[in-house]
Amino acid sequence: MRVKCIKIIDPQTGETRPEHPGIRVGSVYPVLEMITGPDYWMIRVLDEDDEDDDPGTLWDPEMFETIDAQVPPSWTLVLQDGHMRLAPALWQRPGFWNDYFDNVPQALADFQTAKHELLDNA
Repeated sequence: MRVKCIKIIDPQTGETRPEHPGIRVGSVYPVLEMITGPDYWMIRVLDEDDEDDDPGTLWDPEMFETIDAQVPPSWTLVLQDGHMRLAPALWQRPGFWNDYFDNVPQALADFQTAKHELLDNA
């Protein structure tokens, strides 16, 4: 799945702005995951300066138009506690992102495996 940035919405203020570090109007980004809850909807895309360990950033989907709507084969849908997450199956276990940011080796390895799978199929 790939999206094109058509505007930038400041994640802090909700206001439209002309630029923001890591994302640029007109650029196309691979989508790493989609999450939603009762009062939010976000997509995770890779930053402009993608590094191998970059987890991407969460953005308002209103900022993007879909370029390629094909859902990656490794993605699964999980509904839990009023939240929905469409992401690689390896990232769906409870606490995955906490473990990733705590540098738990298995979470880091699962992240890299799924990210490379997504990028290879983008």
